[in-house]
Formats: sequence, C-alpha cells, structure tokens
Amino acid sequence: MGTDELTARVVGAEDLGRCVVCDGVSALVVWRENGYEGRACRCGTVYASPPPPLGAVDPTVDGHPDSYYAVPARRRVRWIQRYRPRGRVLDIGCGEGHFLAAAQAAGYDVAGIEPHPGRARRAEARLGAPVECALFESCRPGEAESDIVYHCDLLSHFADPIAALRKMGGFLRPDGVLAFEVGLLGGIAPWWYTMIGTIGYPQHRWLYSVRSLRRLLARADLELAHTAHFGLAPGTLFVAGVRSLARRYRRLRAAPQRPGPPAAAARVSVTRFVDRTESFWRYTVGRLSPRVGPATLFAIARLRQSTRAHRHHVSVVSAPHLGAPQRRGG
Repeated sequence: MGTDELTARVVGAEDLGRCVVCDGVSALVVWRENGYEGRACRCGTVYASPPPPLGAVDPTVDGHPDSYYAVPARRRVRWIQRYRPRGRVLDIGCGEGHFLAAAQAAGYDVAGIEPHPGRARRAEARLGAPVECALFESCRPGEAESDIVYHCDLLSHFADPIAALRKMGGFLRPDGVLAFEVGLLGGIAPWWYTMIGTIGYPQHRWLYSVRSLRRLLARADLELAHTAHFGLAPGTLFVAGVRSLARRYRRLRAAPQRPGPPAAAARVSVTRFVDRTESFWRYTVGRLSPRVGPATLFAIARLRQSTRAHRHHVSVVSAPHLGAPQRRGG
C-alpha cells in the first residue's frame, strides 16, 4: 500500500470518497473549490472529495449559453459521419436541439432526451421529432434501436458514470456506436488547474485522462474505437483574456444608462463571438497541439465483441423464422 493510499485510509476514506474508475483512494489534493477537494488518483482520474450529494446540483440547470452548443454542432456531426454516415441518432441531454438539428440536416433520423421541460418542448418543435422530457438516469432503454447514442460533456456529472454508460449501451443496436465529447482534465500537472481557474465543483464529480477513460468504458462493457484529441493549452490564456474583456463589455452594456433590447442584443453578440473564438482555438488550433495539459476528446466507443455477439444472438433467436415449414393439421 502506497503512502497516499495509507494516509487516505487513516484520515477516513469514507469521508474522502473513492475513485469511480479503480475504486482507489488518494490523499493527493490538486485543487480546492466551493468546499470540495480534487483528489488525483493514480489511474489518472481526479475525483471530488467529499462526494457531492445527489441534490447538490439541479440537473435541469445549464450554465452554458445557447451558442456554446450551436457553434460547434455541425463540426461534431461531420466527425460522426466518418464512422456512421447514416442511421438513428439519440442525443442524451439534447438541450434545445442544436446538435440534433445539424444531424437531421445531414440526413440522420433523430430523437432526444432532455430533463428541462422548456428546452425539451423547444427542441421537439424545432426538430419535429420525439424528445423525451426526463432525467437520463430514470429512462429505460426499451428496444435497442439507436445506431448512434451521442452526448457532450456529461461523463463528469453522473453520480455513477459506469451505470450511465451501461444504460447508453442498452440503447444501441449490436453494431451501434456511442459518440461523445469529454474533457481530459485528469492526469495533468496541478499548476494547470490554477491556469484554468476553475474545475466547477460540485457540478463536476470526475475528471478523466485517456487512460482512466478506457478503464471506465471497459467497466461498462464498452471499448474505445476512435478518438480525436484537441489540446486546450494554446487557447487557455487567449480565451481567458477574451472572456475577461467580454465580461467588462457586458458590464458596460448592462449599465442602467443603456437599458433595453440593444444592450441585450449586444450581450448575445458578444457571447457568440466568445464562443466562436473559443471553438476556433479548441478545435482548429487544438487539433494541431502537442498532447500535454488539458484537452477535449471526441470519442467513438462500441460494445465489446462479446456483448455484440450476445446481442446479435438474442436478436436472431427472438426474430420470427418466416422460412420455417408450417405444420399442417391432419
């Protein structure tokens, strides 16, 4: 037993929480925020300690502006098209349907799950397609009928990401894929967190590295098939500067002497500019960046071979045998 693990057990592992990937405990604190500590596990995961209670965050609240999802939507669809150019897409946490609208325009059949009633209604109206208003954890897969299950920036939020991933796999056809985007903020030098400025506790429970993400998927009977790595290091300082200027501009535009729709329109315009700038640095510059420091990962995962074979066998056995000879009555 290593020193970190022994120390953690001595001071009370149950109070500190555990790593969801390897079930380990750690005394190595790399960040503190809002009464929580980020503890870096040897597997490459950083977990929130103590574990945030289930009611600590309202799952229907989204801190990102609308343009955060709208700006990169077509880029994400184009990436998925390389591996599944057609089929049925299920978006978990679809918001107002920006990604699904881009997927629909590319020829996919679409459906969504969204916990916020207002966003679910607006997405359904925009798409003319079914959007279930529910927490994903409470949904039942039913028939495995999706060719692609998609989600963005969710794996850090689930209280039990292994159970969530298994449920996602339950929505997939045997040859379907799980497509997702996730931040890689585990397994990096602690000074990166100071540069980033926030982890977002208690909203983010887990931060992963590629190594720990592979282990997490394996525990859910999934395996990584394809990845695209986008380094965040080049844009971290630039985007921080842009956001600082944008915040100052918003404060000026929100001043009492500038009331009314023009000020609101200016705020929306500035927000969209910031999100477009961040998208450029994240995906265009980040694709060429060295693999050091924080990053974003596009990932395609699939069911393990044994699970795919079992699903296929079950579907064949349960299908009607139309070619079988019919017994005639005598």
